[in-house]
Amino acid sequence: MFIGRAHRTALASLFALTFTLAAVAPAFAAISSGDTLFVRVWNHPELSMQVTVDSSGSVRVPLSGVVAVGGLDEAAAAKKLTDALRPYVVYPAVDVQTIEQGKMLFVSGGPGGTLKYSPGETLAAAIADVMQTGNETTQSLNEAGQSLTKVNGANAAIRTRIDLRNVKLQRDGRQVGLFDTVAFSENGDTGPVLQPGDTIVFSYKPIEVRVNGDVAQPGATYLSKTQSLSEAISQAGGLLPTAASNHVLLQRDGTTRSLALGDPAFSAPAQSGDIVTVPGATRVNVVGTVVNPGLVSLKTDPSLLSAMYTAGGPTKWADLKNVQIVRGSTKTSYNVTALTHGDISQNPALQDGDTVVVPQNHSIDWSGIFGILGGVAAGLASRVPL
Repeated sequence: MFIGRAHRTALASLFALTFTLAAVAPAFAAISSGDTLFVRVWNHPELSMQVTVDSSGSVRVPLSGVVAVGGLDEAAAAKKLTDALRPYVVYPAVDVQTIEQGKMLFVSGGPGGTLKYSPGETLAAAIADVMQTGNETTQSLNEAGQSLTKVNGANAAIRTRIDLRNVKLQRDGRQVGLFDTVAFSENGDTGPVLQPGDTIVFSYKPIEVRVNGDVAQPGATYLSKTQSLSEAISQAGGLLPTAASNHVLLQRDGTTRSLALGDPAFSAPAQSGDIVTVPGATRVNVVGTVVNPGLVSLKTDPSLLSAMYTAGGPTKWADLKNVQIVRGSTKTSYNVTALTHGDISQNPALQDGDTVVVPQNHSIDWSGIFGILGGVAAGLASRVPL
């Protein structure tokens, strides 16, 4: 077929334009972790959605579930998604568009999820971002889960379980380090500089200790292998003002012991399955000839002598030979002066709700005797919870 000069000129111009466009048009970049895609399933708007490519190069779409698209261009990804839908949709047709080539960091374990990558971001900064979500406020990277974050969010309990002394960093599918991020905070370090696509892998603290009783947040606490029972109590929010500290119950290996918080058991590493129960302080009424009659709280020593001392001690004419304890309908008298001769039976333990009655005696000034006993009582009542 004869082609005129005008036609030849037009065709040449068209080919030249085509080659020019091919040279300047950008090639579709391969899909990678962190990219944001729009997956359109034609005639099925309920299946169309925006998705983010996860750290493994996969996306999760309705019906098909998880489909690997990392390393593919948009056309190849669309074909793969189309094939994945064939068992569920008649004649599926899928189109994939890259909305944004994202620079993301990925979190595995703990609350999971993704973080927006910022150039120069460090591991310590990224972990702080993980711990600061919703309305929570990050304080510092330290080992006590409760003080790590002011917990208000739905994932707060998960965050308290994270073992910040064993944080892994993965890059391109390989582990590049195991880091003690608590040490970062202690040493003023920030950890390694991250790269887009890095994955922070959290593990959970292996020791579970239950803290019950008079603490701010009773329940399960989670510790690393080196953390102590005192740190479990701290993670539970610490003691309430009404708590006693000298008769804390520790259940371990089928046995129960009553210990003061200063006991070495509370500074030694905890064991998984430990149960700590912090009792409430014994509260009793002290009436009669004492300096400050009324309700007293016995946090460290729930004894008769301690109750009298906490109430300010007896007045000058108090009858210390006939101090009474009223418990329900029972009244029992005690000779407190006998304690000077070592008769400890005259200093019984009190129970919550008891009433101590210190009667009056005009014939003998017992203030000197109680001054001697007061030194003992002061030593008992002045102990403060750790």
